[in-house]
Amino acid sequence: MKRNKWLIVGVVVGLLAVVAAGAYTAVRLLAQSNQAETVAPRGARVMQSVVDNGSGPVSVQTTFLPAVELPDEPSAASGIVVSRRDNSLMLGTGNIDVAVEVQVDPDTGLESRSVVPRTDGPQLEIVIGPDTVLYRDVTDFQADAPTESGERVVQQIVRPADLADAIEPQMEMSVWGERRGDRVIADVVVFGPLPGF
Repeated sequence: MKRNKWLIVGVVVGLLAVVAAGAYTAVRLLAQSNQAETVAPRGARVMQSVVDNGSGPVSVQTTFLPAVELPDEPSAASGIVVSRRDNSLMLGTGNIDVAVEVQVDPDTGLESRSVVPRTDGPQLEIVIGPDTVLYRDVTDFQADAPTESGERVVQQIVRPADLADAIEPQMEMSVWGERRGDRVIADVVVFGPLPGF
């Protein structure tokens, strides 16, 4: 009888230890989550990249701070330009995955690089009107590029753009405006090459 009693007490103590450890872990994760939100300012984007230039892989987390010219509220859509017809663009949304293929010409030894971006979200139609404000992203993503693993912060720089004709497939784009289902009537658009490519 005493043996069963000690067995029950042991099981109860063990369960309490598991619950306490779970609660401790949950509190730590919540604290880390709140810290991450305060570190990355509103509107900032975070990109994780791994590059190997022959001397071993370097993992860099880059936080992009939005340009002051852009609206303070979150964009209605962002992603990769898939196609374009007149003032209507198709934008692939969701997470962006970029594959870089490098081929070496055996005769000349010259490298050619092709960048293939993919998104995992739905495609949206972006309509650019005569009153849409256009900005080209001219941020130098290669400046101060780290040679060791770590983190960095890059301030986005934009310049006014005159024509929507400058927007091409495989460019990155963010749009502010009125979203109606799978269409966004654009008020403000910022576009440019994918960071680092």
